Amino acid sequence: MSRRRLSVLFCAAWLASSAALAQPQGQPPSVPPVKDAPPSTVSPVTVHTPLTPQVIQKQSNSFVQAYAGTANPNIDQISRWRDPVCAEIWGLPLASQAAKIKARIARMAEAVGLPAALAGCKPNVEIVFTDQPQTLLDTVAQRWEPLLGYYHRSRTNQLKTVTHPIQAWYVTATESDGVNAAELMFSNLPLSLIPPSSRIADDPTNPPPLGCVHRMTACYRSELANVLIVADSKALEGMTLSLVADDIVMLALSQPKSLDGCNILPSVIDRFAKSACPGRDPPGGLTPADAAYLTALYSADTKGKKSVEYAAIGERMAQILIKANAVAATGAQSADAKTP
Repeated sequence: MSRRRLSVLFCAAWLASSAALAQPQGQPPSVPPVKDAPPSTVSPVTVHTPLTPQVIQKQSNSFVQAYAGTANPNIDQISRWRDPVCAEIWGLPLASQAAKIKARIARMAEAVGLPAALAGCKPNVEIVFTDQPQTLLDTVAQRWEPLLGYYHRSRTNQLKTVTHPIQAWYVTATESDGVNAAELMFSNLPLSLIPPSSRIADDPTNPPPLGCVHRMTACYRSELANVLIVADSKALEGMTLSLVADDIVMLALSQPKSLDGCNILPSVIDRFAKSACPGRDPPGGLTPADAAYLTALYSADTKGKKSVEYAAIGERMAQILIKANAVAATGAQSADAKTP
């Protein structure tokens, strides 16, 4: 099914589920309980004690292993976008609010090196603000469950359950550059029928595409194909639009393993975890760790096996944070030197 068709169906289903709100005819939609505010950049680094590069490297490796989710266990790779990210937003009464969130996603996508989406692009990130999120997900599960992503059908009820104020569901795909001679020996397909590259939607009933076999690389690429993000308007009451936008950015551009649990480095997604992280303030937006992770994720080899991906992303993330830590420490020392 095409993305445009999915978008049309999704819009129709959202409208149908929103009927449960029973809003009187002729009245404007209620204002979502998020406060408008200028988009943030990245929360500043707070320097307490200078960290050694070795400590930062260890923290970065820990962050990657705890954060990075892998959608398809048969491929076991970290998914990311290859196509331009094209977001569409429903449920906000002001077009300016939706425009700010879309612009934030576009800026971050461009910052990590993704190609820009063209005007009139087919949405592959659907973002919905609603005060009936579970009603919406029940409708999604009933009308076109593939949007829930890779899972076994016995887990439908578990997967469709809304558990957080902002939550995402990921559709992923696996792409292969082709096959090698060794694989052809065990394949029933003649060479003329095997394309030089193939892309298959991740599903327990779909075998992965044929690809070369190598000790360090699978010659596969795990890609994000669609992300559905649902924001609970009631639960977000009092939150600024910039904070909400930053959390959506992180979910739109990466697939976290979990939305709960406190990583060794803070992330904007901690703000909406079921319990607060002890010993630190809730993030006010994207953190240095978030920005470093996204940058490292999109600069890593897309065909590496998970262990190789973890190491490469952790190394690149540490380089970014080590540099940022050094700059922040130098600035703090300069400020101290000027203090009378």
